[in-house]
Amino acid sequence: MQRTTQMLGVLNILMEGQRRSESGTTRKVDAVFDKMQAKARKDTGTAGLVLDDEDAALMETLRYLLHCWAKTPDLSGVGWRSAKDMVEARISNLLTVRRLQAQHPEVRDEVVERPIFVLGLPRTATTLAQHIIAGSDSARAPFLWEMYYLGLEPSPEERRRRIRATQKRLDMTLLLSKSWTSIHPTNAEWPEEDFWLKFHAVFHTTVAPLPGYLDWYRTSYDRDTDFRFVRDALQVLQAGRPKQRWVLKHPGNIFNLDSILRVFPDAQIVLTHRDPTTVMSSLCSMVESLYSIHLKRGAVDPEEIGRTWLRELAQGMEQCRQVRAAAGQPGRFVDVKYHRLTGSPHSAVPELFRQLDLPWGPDDEARLEEQLTRTGQGGGRDGVRRHEHSLLGYGLDPSEVDDAFGSDYMRIAAG
Repeated sequence: MQRTTQMLGVLNILMEGQRRSESGTTRKVDAVFDKMQAKARKDTGTAGLVLDDEDAALMETLRYLLHCWAKTPDLSGVGWRSAKDMVEARISNLLTVRRLQAQHPEVRDEVVERPIFVLGLPRTATTLAQHIIAGSDSARAPFLWEMYYLGLEPSPEERRRRIRATQKRLDMTLLLSKSWTSIHPTNAEWPEEDFWLKFHAVFHTTVAPLPGYLDWYRTSYDRDTDFRFVRDALQVLQAGRPKQRWVLKHPGNIFNLDSILRVFPDAQIVLTHRDPTTVMSSLCSMVESLYSIHLKRGAVDPEEIGRTWLRELAQGMEQCRQVRAAAGQPGRFVDVKYHRLTGSPHSAVPELFRQLDLPWGPDDEARLEEQLTRTGQGGGRDGVRRHEHSLLGYGLDPSEVDDAFGSDYMRIAAG
């Protein structure tokens, strides 16, 4: 399977000199970060904004993230450019939200009421579930363009500008990857993952290996920080607009259920489930495609991807199950089986809405039909698709997957 385009090779050649000149030493990476931060302050109008100690420390964690990128073996020129874009976007979001909070103190009084978090293993219809729930008149999800350009309600002209700029970013990915449209179709105006509002995540390492990052993330980083910022960002996005329940999703949130429950004590959790053997082959294929964009040719080891992500996902799901059990609030959790959602949506979705205390009527039925049609035509991520993948291509067999996830979870995921 050819995962990348000729354009990627051309860009890597053109960008390799810059990667070498900017990422070779600690001092050089620090200089890049300082330059990025200065540019972000200028672009966001925050040159004179003084960050408190917590935010100043948070900014330094983004410096650390850039250093992890720089230390990645066989990082390509495009990979280094992507690293800078990723970090700079998060610097800008932090500065923008703090500026808006200072200029409009009332934003902090916005109540993010009963948000809905959709989480589960990757490739288990989390996207489809989010899109369907967010179609309710009583709910909504953040669009990708809104997370790239956080702000209060923009003018129609500014809204169009932000959408165009976001779509341009997406289109660049499609110029580099032959496989991405079938793995994760997206659009600037579609709902997207709250990953884009978080500074740090386990899933940063689906893009590149990032040496040392996961150990640091698990042992040294206060992961509640990200969800406090998600809350702050949602307050900005809902200020002065109709109040609806937020629908957020990211498979990586299986690693952070405890943080979600602490920061959003009235949240409802939708957990999606699917056979982990299918999950693993699909997720590994996605990681291989991302690594192929960001690492030099020949540097991607599919079997290492398989070993790494089998371990990470099995541990993440077990951690999620333990946090759920300890929460002792069964009514807050709703389980959704992949095959029921995709195979019997006309019975599964109304029941899901009932469990989430969302109204269901003819308009919702019509929107469901639209969503299923788009999914079936390949416009959605969790229905009929051209994404081909095999577990054996990653050095794994089904019995290994079964053993890693355990018989209890295999029973939950079945059916």
